[in-house]
Amino acid sequence: MRESHLVSAILREFGSRPGLRLWRQNTGAARTPTGQVVRFGVPGQADISGITNTGRRIEIETKAGRGRLSEAQQNWRAMIEKFGGLYILARTLADVQHGLDGGPTYE
Repeated sequence: MRESHLVSAILREFGSRPGLRLWRQNTGAARTPTGQVVRFGVPGQADISGITNTGRRIEIETKAGRGRLSEAQQNWRAMIEKFGGLYILARTLADVQHGLDGGPTYE
């Protein structure tokens, strides 16, 4: 499954469950009509972010196949976990459920 399809599937399946809210986070750059480049997002941030009704931050990075976390993504994961957040590396919907259930969340 392509990463973009997995992001959509995760948002549909988990995005509005009671006690959990998720949203897409984009990173990149765009050129305005005047030619100015505007950058958005933070390098390394996960594809999906969210929060539980207890206030815990959730970050979900999607990867297709055997894709690996970049150094920036590893640093983002470390920061989220340092501050008590939940970071999930998801290749399938089952990976997200496993992480939410308290299982290991990445390789």
